[in-house]
Amino acid sequence: MKRYYAPTPESGVLDAEQSHHCAQVMRQAVGDLFSVFDGHGHEAQARITGIGKDQVTFQIVAKAATPRPVHPVWLGQALTKAKSLDLIIQKATELGVSEFAPLHSDHSVPQLDEEKAEARVEKWQKLTVEAAKQCGQNWLPVVHPPRAPKDFFAAIPRGAIKLIASLQQEARPLKTVLRDQLPNLKPGAPIVVLIGPEGDFTPAEIGQARAAGFIPVSLGEIILRAETAAFFVLSAIAYELME
Repeated sequence: MKRYYAPTPESGVLDAEQSHHCAQVMRQAVGDLFSVFDGHGHEAQARITGIGKDQVTFQIVAKAATPRPVHPVWLGQALTKAKSLDLIIQKATELGVSEFAPLHSDHSVPQLDEEKAEARVEKWQKLTVEAAKQCGQNWLPVVHPPRAPKDFFAAIPRGAIKLIASLQQEARPLKTVLRDQLPNLKPGAPIVVLIGPEGDFTPAEIGQARAAGFIPVSLGEIILRAETAAFFVLSAIAYELME
């Protein structure tokens, strides 16, 4: 079934972008059924009641809800090149990340000023919508503006599991750390993952993370690209949380 995004499905109207996709791209007509989701766990089956210029109206015929994740996953991802970061956001949405926090790092390319960051956040939010539409994800991640790692650390609630992908010798295998930590994680407490940029975090940034309680985890002997590291960790967490 075709699927579209409507932040307020009770209004019975798709916005201009979703209406264009429905009527012009997917060629749906009055009377056709589709699925609509609001990004907050709610999904509905709906029937098209009207198609106008830049507007598709619909009537909800059935509702369903997807529970909020018991253990939300937050991704603190150092800024990488645009295409790489776009891919990370898409896949993170598919893998159920609840919050996406892009982070400034001394090794980040590019460095974003406030104006560019605002435009980039808007683009990232659209990417999460498109990814969720395609994969059937009913929860959209919260996408934060880029910020310094220390500001991100300050926003993490008590009781979280905090992991940083690390090449350091003392880093423990990811699987081992997850299986040690998850049994003690209270419902609602997040699992926070920190992934560095190309070239990794600087020693000073790693020290800040360690001081904030992040546990260094090893992703194996092969050095992974930033996007591969993010996929690896998020997939491993999804596997461990699977019931």
